[in-house]
Amino acid sequence: MSIKRKISLLQQRRDDIREWLELEAPFAEVDQKHLDANTPERAYWHHGYQAALADIIALLAVQNRRSGSADILN
Repeated sequence: MSIKRKISLLQQRRDDIREWLELEAPFAEVDQKHLDANTPERAYWHHGYQAALADIIALLAVQNRRSGSADILN
């Protein structure tokens, strides 16, 4: 899968989440409870962020396995 296709997929995922947030949780942009220490919101934010990073790593790793080189991404 080309890097342009991967970026497109990530942008679509981002846009879908933004749309969902606008409809289901418009307060989330202002609330920002994930910034408060020792809150469930902070733990869930970090959990979601690490999940997003894992998705990106997996998406990029597929290309590396196919090309046989970690230095070249198409």
